[in-house]
Amino acid sequence: MRQTLPRSTRVPSRRRFLASGLAMLGAGATVLQPSRSRAAETVVLRKLAAEKGLLYGTTIAATQITGDPPFVDLVRHEAGLVVAENEMKWQVMNRGAPGDDDFAPADTIAAFAAANKLVLRGHNLLWYHRTPEWFFDLPDRSAQNRAVVDHIRQLAGRYRGRIHSWDVVNEPIEPKDGRPDGLRTAVFLETLGPEYLDLAYHTARDADPNARLVVNEYDVELDAPEQEARRIALLHLLEEMRRSGTPVDAVGIQAHLTAAGGPPFSAPLLRRFLADIASLGLTIQITELDVTDENAPADVMVRDALVADTYRRFLDVALEEPAVKMVVTWGLSDRHSWIVRRETYQAKWRTDDTASRPLPFDADLGPKPAFDAIAGAFAHAPPREAG
Repeated sequence: MRQTLPRSTRVPSRRRFLASGLAMLGAGATVLQPSRSRAAETVVLRKLAAEKGLLYGTTIAATQITGDPPFVDLVRHEAGLVVAENEMKWQVMNRGAPGDDDFAPADTIAAFAAANKLVLRGHNLLWYHRTPEWFFDLPDRSAQNRAVVDHIRQLAGRYRGRIHSWDVVNEPIEPKDGRPDGLRTAVFLETLGPEYLDLAYHTARDADPNARLVVNEYDVELDAPEQEARRIALLHLLEEMRRSGTPVDAVGIQAHLTAAGGPPFSAPLLRRFLADIASLGLTIQITELDVTDENAPADVMVRDALVADTYRRFLDVALEEPAVKMVVTWGLSDRHSWIVRRETYQAKWRTDDTASRPLPFDADLGPKPAFDAIAGAFAHAPPREAG
């Protein structure tokens, strides 16, 4: 049954998020002002999510915990889960030699989660893009195998019993590399072969038996040939992992979306893909959700309406699938967005002099139409068994 909020806290309807004259999103309607509404004062995202059996969370950084108290208060208020944005990535932690890892920033985040009774998510154990330089200079496969095992044991073991779920391998798929299995031809596959996946997941299971083990992947949400190829390859990988006994519990769908331009969104296609994952007995986590506005008009109200509508359309479909148990936005406020600070992925940057607005709260920590869109999706989502 579709539940609605009381009149005093009801989130805006779909029509309020549409911008006039933009055919890709349909007919125009009134757009929300980017100021804090009465609904946003009383509606709390983590609570709305929890009522439907969902976990809602955000990234956080150690420097934000120690240096931005107003933002941290917002995280405490809105989020039920936190994930280290960068502090648990191998190359970020490592100071230049095997085993020489700095755990202090990650420990700060783990302590913050524990002190505030927040669920802690682990990101990530292996990612080709954040591998220490010294790994490439190891003399042979045996040394490389040992380094992978030692790293996973050390990191997952350090937070044993405190992590809800680990992105064990981040972004293992790349059909463009031309392999029949669709795997990414990068450092771990090149050095250890496809068996590195089984090695990583078994090592993670041994290091923290209660953590949910996740395959985290991007560009599987939209109706485009390259994304269809990625979906097919990911499903094949998951099927093979299940057949071979590789311990995998969940799929992470990153969902870095774009508000204007790019491939179209197909609700039936996404719905079928999520059902295919669920049919394998796996749960689903939306792990890195944000909506960039690089192709949207400069007008803030129009941009915010487009961003909000993109959140709403995606979440309305994703949350129809009962296997979806978690939604994590890749940041909570535009003040601390990887896109706003232009950390990477230049194609997502705006080319004018306006700042991107990809997240539920603006840089001044005020709620935007995106907040209302996410709240509305949670409020209207079918209930599910918490996972």
